[in-house]
Amino acid sequence: MHRLLANMQHAIGTTLVMIMAVVGVAGSVQAQDADPVTLRIAMSAPENLDPVQVSRFDAHVQDLVENLFVGLTRYHPATRDTEPVLAESWTVSDDGLRWTFELREDVQWVRYDPASEELIAVRPVVAGDFVYAIQRACDPLRPSPVTPNLMIVRGCHTVANAFPEVINDLFIAREIGARATGPHTLEIDLLFPSAYLPSLLAAPELRPLPREAASLSDEWATRLSSIMTTGPYAITGWTASTMQLARNPYWPDDLAGNIDRVEITFAGEGASALAAVAANRADMARLAPEDAAAARSAYPDLYHATQGSLLTVIGFSYDRALVDVTEIRRALALALDKTALVDQLLPEQAQPASQFTPSWVIAAPEAETAPTSPTQAQAAYEAAGFPGCAGVPETLILLTPQGDPLWEELGPAIVEQWAAVLNCHPGLFEIRPVPRTLLIELSHSAYDPERVTRSHMWVATWSADYLDANAWINDALHCRYGYIKPMRECEAADALLDQAGVTGDLAQRADLYAQAEERFFGAQGSFPVIPLFFSTSSWLQQPWLDGVNANGPARFDLWTIDAEARAG
Repeated sequence: MHRLLANMQHAIGTTLVMIMAVVGVAGSVQAQDADPVTLRIAMSAPENLDPVQVSRFDAHVQDLVENLFVGLTRYHPATRDTEPVLAESWTVSDDGLRWTFELREDVQWVRYDPASEELIAVRPVVAGDFVYAIQRACDPLRPSPVTPNLMIVRGCHTVANAFPEVINDLFIAREIGARATGPHTLEIDLLFPSAYLPSLLAAPELRPLPREAASLSDEWATRLSSIMTTGPYAITGWTASTMQLARNPYWPDDLAGNIDRVEITFAGEGASALAAVAANRADMARLAPEDAAAARSAYPDLYHATQGSLLTVIGFSYDRALVDVTEIRRALALALDKTALVDQLLPEQAQPASQFTPSWVIAAPEAETAPTSPTQAQAAYEAAGFPGCAGVPETLILLTPQGDPLWEELGPAIVEQWAAVLNCHPGLFEIRPVPRTLLIELSHSAYDPERVTRSHMWVATWSADYLDANAWINDALHCRYGYIKPMRECEAADALLDQAGVTGDLAQRADLYAQAEERFFGAQGSFPVIPLFFSTSSWLQQPWLDGVNANGPARFDLWTIDAEARAG
């Protein structure tokens, strides 16, 4: 057994839980006497805070869930790694398939009591809460979507695809490889060795759930009267237009920041959110992509932006002539000036992509690849047998999203660059707008060949389910397991991805992903796809607010407000 000890800063004597609860309440009262620091945020209203139902595309709900619920691990934006939270320590079997977690005993489920108008501790978090959450998430009869992240747990796929008439509690418990072997000991059996499991365990859908609340109603996390939470903050008020959070008085650890309360106005992402920050009614508000350019122009001192979590690519159909040749794909990739495309058509909405994996996720490669090089693009086209674009036997077809105003401009701009750099006539490239559903089928190789002729190239997007390089370059592009399937043969880069998936050392894993990125997207890369651009994540932030994490869900526990600066 390989012993993996978590950071022991969380170790606290279990017999002190009740004493700590009293101290926590006393500390809360003292904080109130000392003028609690209140963070004000404008965001869109959540419909449901059930961690299993969090959409990776809804940053606002992700922000709330991140502060209200904790899991075995948690993503830390400063270290770009996970930190143990409910897991005190864990062991991994020699074959890498069984992970055994020893849980902390000092984290409580809390809820708001309207009678006393206080937060109260219901009970400690136990291993059974994780077992229940995993079983519930894999159950296809529940309204919660069964996410791909859960499929790594042995038996989840079996349950999720079982006939409804055979599904019951006994069947689920027997099939799914998650069990509590003691009140605070959890075992999880995996389908295959996965060194990145600590990253995956930070995802919302792998956080514990309270059976006594969640089993009564699938809408248990939609209202203050029934929701129970575990995080450093808890809900003390919730209406159609506002929400109030307060420091959880039973949270056993110190917070790095000084935020005592959070006042949330459900103002959306549009002009009302911008106005709230501009008028000093809010300290921070996320921006919709279409509002970013105007916000930067109007409020340059408050505007912040970073690389987002949605990647747009051009994929290749390896079963079509021309693009089945590595040099052709390389030439098309190296000919594109992505910075010019973004500056021209997507200012403040996107950032040019020089590799497939975002730079801020766990185990992400440090070095960027995929340079723009007209000279190397021309040399690659010549090496493919078409010097100066002479003798190309057929038109290259690019499928783009139908009815998308951006691609009505972006498609011709890409063709213009290809034609200019490769000395081709623009007529050698054809753009065909098609429904987005067809683009998804094409990228997954799930199309009906009798309904559509497969094109040479197509537009696709990717956004990972958890904050790890494995969720990007491996889950998207692996020759056998990737969701983007261009029907290519496995190559050396895929072997590197396989090795990274079972490598426990984070630095070594990052190096393996970097090597895979270079083989795919370097100057001599095979280019299974062309990474075009990442979305931009942008927000307005008052100058007295500090510690806001640029990437990942908001961590209010890391944020600090200079109350004197705000008052002045």
